[in-house]
Amino acid sequence: MFDLSGALQLTLADFFCALYDELKGWQAALGAVLGFLALIFAAQRHFSLNRRRDKELKNEEALSVMAALYGEILILRSEAARLAKGVAIASPNRGMMVNGGIELNQHFVDSHTLPEPLLYKTLASKLGLLSVDTMIAIIKFYSNVETARSWLPLLVDDKTRVYQHSVLTVLRPARGAVREIIPTLRHMETVLSIAEPASDPDMGRADAIIEMEEALFDDRQNRHPQEPSPDGVCDNA
Repeated sequence: MFDLSGALQLTLADFFCALYDELKGWQAALGAVLGFLALIFAAQRHFSLNRRRDKELKNEEALSVMAALYGEILILRSEAARLAKGVAIASPNRGMMVNGGIELNQHFVDSHTLPEPLLYKTLASKLGLLSVDTMIAIIKFYSNVETARSWLPLLVDDKTRVYQHSVLTVLRPARGAVREIIPTLRHMETVLSIAEPASDPDMGRADAIIEMEEALFDDRQNRHPQEPSPDGVCDNA
């Protein structure tokens, strides 16, 4: 009688032997594929770690830039407030207010000229590390500082000209440097984990002088419509 179980065992044995021989032929190819996949995984892992490290370094650099500018802004803000306070006292259009003996002369300019923003000039190329809102606010602050700084010498009376510049050319940007940056300072203090917010420096009667100067200009503008804006030449000497 034909032994079916023996034949079946022989057939299965031959099948597995043939399969094993076939797999041995594919062993090199399978090894290459597995090795390639391992390389891809390792490269992706390495790239991910590098990106995380670069992001951390970028965040640390942004914090360093923010901290440096925060310190300089506080110094310049205090100086801008002192300038606004002094100009308000020495304003030639002060009405009945006593000027305390302060005059808008070259000595006043020398003692109230705002410092150069050295850190800002050094770090200007790194402002892009900060958020857009913070960057714009910081640029606006330094623009106000530079405007007040550049207009201050022009407040001194010059006998060679028949006009004088309004104190608004200095008071407005100086006040802007003190006040417009406040929301950004609060944001920077939060990011930098500064527990005590910076105080607001005193500008004296700057607001009152600005209001008075603007009212005087509006009155003159009604009487002389061709008179230039108070952002430049606005008063007849």
